Amino acid sequence: MLLHPATLLFYITLFTSVAITTSTNSWFVAWVGLEINLLAFIPLVVSKKNKYSVESALKYFLVQSLASIFIILSSATFIKQDLSLLMMAMLFLKMGVAPLHQWMPAMVDGLSWPVFTMLMTMQKMNPLVLTFFLFNTDYTYMFIILCITVSSFVGSLGGLTQTSLRKILGYSSIAHLGWMLTTLTMSSWVWLTYFIIYAFVLASVAFLFNHTQMATLNHISNMNKSYLSLIIGVSILSLGGLPPFTGFLGKLLVIQQLVFTPENFLLIPLLASAYLTLFFYARILLTSLILSAASANSINKRKETNSSLITVNLIGLLFPSVCMILM
Repeated sequence: MLLHPATLLFYITLFTSVAITTSTNSWFVAWVGLEINLLAFIPLVVSKKNKYSVESALKYFLVQSLASIFIILSSATFIKQDLSLLMMAMLFLKMGVAPLHQWMPAMVDGLSWPVFTMLMTMQKMNPLVLTFFLFNTDYTYMFIILCITVSSFVGSLGGLTQTSLRKILGYSSIAHLGWMLTTLTMSSWVWLTYFIIYAFVLASVAFLFNHTQMATLNHISNMNKSYLSLIIGVSILSLGGLPPFTGFLGKLLVIQQLVFTPENFLLIPLLASAYLTLFFYARILLTSLILSAASANSINKRKETNSSLITVNLIGLLFPSVCMILM
């Protein structure tokens, strides 16, 4: 399906909408970019042929449409009345920031792994860029501090009770959004570096799960024991921000920036949530390394493993951190 011309067109349209939204100085044009993004993403959601994809597409469309209505309302009345708080809340709804996150875990099971990766990365780019320009009142500052704290704990605690890998990574994304929004409070572009690192690590994890067609923790436990189990464990640790893996670099940059700012009190919920998220990352790690057993009915056959791509994946997870240590 990824090679179909229509699918390629939808992906190109997604990247075009990001370029439109991030390069304009008009809220109306930014809204147009958000709508183009929505219309291009819906067909990708329904491209997975199962009973959940249409339901996921409908949930995504209704939530995003509601947010877009209030965004265009806020932009139209921005001069007469300060509605930046409402606009920021709707942008957070589009991203799935807690406490406006309920729609996101409810729809991710109907997505294929490539589309899930796009939802967790590319679909957050436009709202994050627009949020960067909305810190003009004390109310928006207080609101984002509240959302950072709530997102940190909702993302870390929500994943503890899940068995679906997509939902676990979805709650992980909510926790990572807390780190990205923290850099926005400092008016720093470090959030872009953190976003790129997070997108790279998440894509590597999603690639492994897509390669082995895994969807739940039970699938991991039925996997053949091989070096693929080790690489899945390493990828999960990188996503958790454990040194010396690539995911640790983003958290290190945020901490270095945050300790010298008035917002350094945010380190308490952020580091506490990072500690809690390691519990459900460790659950995946233990499942892949210890509980997985070879069986004739295993969903992952050794002969189907593409060792070259997986080796490149492992190098990518380790190489940036190794270079930083050597420097």
